Amino acid sequence: MSQSHTQAGRGRKDFARLTIVTASLCLAINGCGAGKAPLAPASEATTPAADSIGERVFIDPRFSEYFAAHMTGVNDPLPAGDPILNTVETTTGTLPGPFAGQAMNCRSCHFVTEFQGVSGGGNRTYADFTTRSPIPKPMNGFTHTPRNSMQMVDSFTPRTTPLFLHFDGEFATGEDLVRGTMTGRNFGWTPTQQQQAIAHIARVVREDDGSSQLAQDRTNGLSYSVLMLGTDPRITSDLLLPPNLRLDVTKATDQQIVDELAAFVSQYMHDLLYKRDQFKRYIGTPYDNFLRVNHLPQEVLAGETRAAYNQRLYKAVLALSNPTYITTADGSFAYHKNPYQFGATELAGLKIFLNTATAGAGDNQHAGNCAACHQAPDFTDFIFHNTGASQEEYDNVHGSGAFLKLHIPSLTERNASFDLYLPASPNHPNATESFRHQATAGNPNYADLGLWNIYQNPDIPNPQTNLATFVCAKNKDCSVDNGLASTIAQFKTPILRDLEDSAPYLHNGSKLKLNDVIEFYITNSRLAHNGLLRNAPAEFANMSISEDDVNALVAFLLSLTEDYDDA
Repeated sequence: MSQSHTQAGRGRKDFARLTIVTASLCLAINGCGAGKAPLAPASEATTPAADSIGERVFIDPRFSEYFAAHMTGVNDPLPAGDPILNTVETTTGTLPGPFAGQAMNCRSCHFVTEFQGVSGGGNRTYADFTTRSPIPKPMNGFTHTPRNSMQMVDSFTPRTTPLFLHFDGEFATGEDLVRGTMTGRNFGWTPTQQQQAIAHIARVVREDDGSSQLAQDRTNGLSYSVLMLGTDPRITSDLLLPPNLRLDVTKATDQQIVDELAAFVSQYMHDLLYKRDQFKRYIGTPYDNFLRVNHLPQEVLAGETRAAYNQRLYKAVLALSNPTYITTADGSFAYHKNPYQFGATELAGLKIFLNTATAGAGDNQHAGNCAACHQAPDFTDFIFHNTGASQEEYDNVHGSGAFLKLHIPSLTERNASFDLYLPASPNHPNATESFRHQATAGNPNYADLGLWNIYQNPDIPNPQTNLATFVCAKNKDCSVDNGLASTIAQFKTPILRDLEDSAPYLHNGSKLKLNDVIEFYITNSRLAHNGLLRNAPAEFANMSISEDDVNALVAFLLSLTEDYDDA
């Protein structure tokens, strides 16, 4: 493979694309230098080319509003970069911005190796370092995103549930997410500038000449238009799009060009994966190694639910009489200070994690019931729950019990007063987003209700069918407001793998360390048991943990660490 192919392959995991790479090798063996572009199989659902172009788009700083407003030409450097990128916010201060002198791009909030070995930094799983990410310019009262920058690795892992993206399920597909991001607030575009954003993005693609260092590194210095047309003899097989993905940008509409970029970036995100073997079993963590050497079940069987697999795993763990532990002799971390291990403390934590409390059996049963939502082997159920994070944030500002008293409107009242409650959109550019806002002293109308903002929101139609399936399945009865009240303060369950590289934790980044998270669950599960947690999740009824369980649970969660990078 050429050096450019190696560079373009950053951010992809080999096993997921083994057949694709094999096809590319066959093309290369058959000859790519005959004076015309080689043919690519039209049947390929994914291609290294779409992945490589998607990665370039993901990092390209020219699609933002700041670049549009300050550029001298599409291919010229900015006279002065967006000041927001000069530094990177962390929970303890700032770090030098890796994109200083440029403009906003996706990687500006979803870091990977930019801070490898940097004090106060470190590797990331496509996440940032702060509670909420800064946006290019103040908008509708916001200077930062409403939520923490959710880590992206394994976001598209196959699942039995529908795909929901973002903490509140705003996006139903990767393409929707990319379009919404590149034409929205995170890139500096106001809700009234959506068409302007689309026109600018299309202009960048049409006028790009491939002269940037990013283009040189990722796509052999070829322009977007050349790559997307797919007929130029300079295109190597690894960068050749199949016919069904090609587009003549001189004839395409602006929207078609944006949709094409969205498809490329979505493909790139699909291939951000934790380490697996050829059978698609996780292999990157001490925990995975512990399962393997002790012949414990590593994967869900055909026809088996994830809940059933977790119970089967728990029984096998309990039956393990003479475990073989994992030590630093079995492996090491390149990017983490904690030891590569799975010992007696980690095993105790695993048992607590999988154990389910029995109703009426008293407190401190060492039962986290964590796997009810964080189902192994993915350590998420990919759906929504209310753990009490919004209530805690609100009560910390307005006093204990304040969230329980907060007036939350019915579906009719909410939709009749869209601007008063719901997120801003092109149809409602002046909406206050009062219920997708962090709690703020002096304004008791601000709270973050999570999924409540999206479900049954007429301005966000795409995820509604799947959301209704989830909401009504959980509630059985959706006759009252289509189950809207059940969505209050619900957020998507995050993946627990490699947690060290996605701190701070929860949707609002309010927990800096893993022990803080465990303490949070101890407190909020007790509130739920006493009827003091609004819209409490059913899973809390089977959670019974105390201070005695904190160290073991933290040790287990650390055993899910792996050396993720984008190589």
